Amino acid sequence: MSEIVNWQSLPQETEGKFEFKGTFYVTQGVLSRLSQVEILSLYKFTQDLVKEKNGIDYLLVFEHKITKERLFFIDQIDRESIQSGNYPANENYCTLLLASEY
Repeated sequence: MSEIVNWQSLPQETEGKFEFKGTFYVTQGVLSRLSQVEILSLYKFTQDLVKEKNGIDYLLVFEHKITKERLFFIDQIDRESIQSGNYPANENYCTLLLASEY
């Protein structure tokens, strides 16, 4: 599993079949507070976790190791919904945001 710079992943409350493979969006708050290295390490960690668990819950929470600030990484559509073909490609996206932006 990849290392996350300055952040730790909190345990997920439930299992899921979300893959975080859609378009990756980052909010202005995240862009103003995190480095590109931090953002990419969070994305890589999530992709590795999805592979390891064959899908995860739609919500992944990260907490800064020092400040305790939290980030939410939210996926919109699970594997079954994508495979159903009932959703256009532009609805398949995931967003990394500060918890305070939620």
